Amino acid sequence: MLAARGVAARVAASMRRRLLSVDAKAFCDRLRLRARGGRGGRGAVAWDVTNRSRGRKPAGGSGGTGGDVIVRVAPHKDALDSTRRVAIGADGTNGGPSMRRGRDGPPTYVDVPRGTSVNGVVLHRPGEQIVVARGTRGSAGNGVYRGHSRFGLTASAAPQDVVVDLEMTLAADVALVGAPNAGKSSLLKALSRAEPKVAPYPFTTTHPVIGVVEFENESELDVVRVLDVPGLLEGAASGKGLGDDFLRHVARCASALHVVDASSDDPVGDLETVRAEILNFGLDMPFRVLLSKSDLVTSERLSELEGALSQYNVSVASTMSGEGLGEAALQIRRLARAVETRGPSDGRVDGVEATRSHDDDAGRRRPL
Repeated sequence: MLAARGVAARVAASMRRRLLSVDAKAFCDRLRLRARGGRGGRGAVAWDVTNRSRGRKPAGGSGGTGGDVIVRVAPHKDALDSTRRVAIGADGTNGGPSMRRGRDGPPTYVDVPRGTSVNGVVLHRPGEQIVVARGTRGSAGNGVYRGHSRFGLTASAAPQDVVVDLEMTLAADVALVGAPNAGKSSLLKALSRAEPKVAPYPFTTTHPVIGVVEFENESELDVVRVLDVPGLLEGAASGKGLGDDFLRHVARCASALHVVDASSDDPVGDLETVRAEILNFGLDMPFRVLLSKSDLVTSERLSELEGALSQYNVSVASTMSGEGLGEAALQIRRLARAVETRGPSDGRVDGVEATRSHDDDAGRRRPL
């Protein structure tokens, strides 16, 4: 009985470790790729002896060309988490007799999300690609030197190793930002299939987590990528609590949804603190405000908070009761659409204005 309990305990512990490893998977928006093209095949040394009256003729075919390493945009990719760190092109095959040329090595593809910078060159459209490491040509067979009295065979050149910096310039359409334990992870979990870690204490999220919110249209499926950013503290822009690293992820998003805990001691102060850190980091993007955990406060308190935040586009939601989640999803969709269609003069989309900061004269730009 004790042995059985011990086995069960070990199995349960391994399951917990496995689940924790999945929940704690880090969002990756930049990496360094080591690439090497394929090596060309060797040329053949062969002779054609069918016409004996004229002696033998050189008939060795050349080797095939090595495969290239190509970085391309894949529509299903949302981050660089599963992107390979090392890519080696396939080698070309050797040449053969009767002037048979070796087969070329097929290309090796490295899939990245749209908006990925490849050594400074940004790939935007699905299917767009760039060669980062070319395969070498195969060496010539002796049949290439037919008619010459002398010939020399050389080996194919060795492919060079190259280092490629991959960096996402657009990590997501909307970033969920707010103070620690504001309910960002619960919101992402309720609206998408993402599985961020959710617990009733601050700093539950230690790494950004990305999720996809889907909207069905009459003719197609709208997809909005949402990034759950760990909680921001006062002084985050100067590096407190890894805040500058988290804000770097926000900079790679097109807009932001500020998630504010309606049950905190000072929700308005929480919003102002996070807004100040984002502006101090030099970010200027469309944003909206969502009051979360509405089930923990009274309706009078919610009305008071909405009045205090009347200068913003504010919505209310609760992930526990499900109330307001539909409106929260629409807020996210409107933000994504506002970024796509907003003109230089205003931010109105379908009669709804996307809130922007009032520091446009400062000339702030998003660092990429």
